[in-house]
Amino acid sequence: MSSIPHDPRAANALLDRYGYKKGPDGYRRQPNGDALILRYYSTPTERDRQFDELFKRGLDAIGIRLEIVKDRFPEMLKLEKQCRTMVRHAAWIADWPDGDNFMQLLYGPNTYESNNACYKSPEYDKRYAKSRTLPAGPERDRLYHEMTRIMETDTVWFLTDSRIRNTLQQPHVVGFTKHPVLHAEWLYLDLDPKPQY
Repeated sequence: MSSIPHDPRAANALLDRYGYKKGPDGYRRQPNGDALILRYYSTPTERDRQFDELFKRGLDAIGIRLEIVKDRFPEMLKLEKQCRTMVRHAAWIADWPDGDNFMQLLYGPNTYESNNACYKSPEYDKRYAKSRTLPAGPERDRLYHEMTRIMETDTVWFLTDSRIRNTLQQPHVVGFTKHPVLHAEWLYLDLDPKPQY
C-alpha cells in the first residue's frame, strides 16, 4: 500500500509554498518563471488515451501543464534505456516470482538495462546490495519495505492501478491454476481426452 495519499489540496499548498505559482493561464510556473511542463510518453492506443485523460485531469487539478508525447512502445522503450523520458505509464508482470524481480528495477547500476527510471539512490542501492546476500525471509522483507519507502519518498514510481483479468476455462482443460503474477500457465495445461460433462 502506498504511503502517498491522493490529496490535491495538500499538493496545491506544497507547490505554492515552494514557489511554483500559477500564472494568468491557470498553470504553474517554476520558481525562476519558466513554464512548468510535465512531458508524458504514451502509446497511440485507446487504452492509453484513457490513461492520458485521467493523468491530465489530475494534473489540471493542481495546475501542472501536461505535454503528451505519442510513440510506439518499442520507440519509447529505446528512449527509456537512454534515460530520455520524463514520465511514462508502465506495467511489469515479473519474470520470476520473487520480490527481487521488482526491486532490481530501481537499482542504480541497472540503469540503461532494467532500471528504466534511471533512478540512482545511494540509500536504496546499499539496501538492495545487502538484500541480494540474504535468503527470502523477514530480514530481506524488512529491507524491501525500507527500499519501497525510499522509492516513494523520492517519487520515482507512483503506483496507479492494478489490472484485472478474467479467465474462462473449459471442463476438459486439466491442470489450470491461475498464477498471481506470471502469465505462462499453458506450460502446465493438458486436455482430458474423455471429459466428464
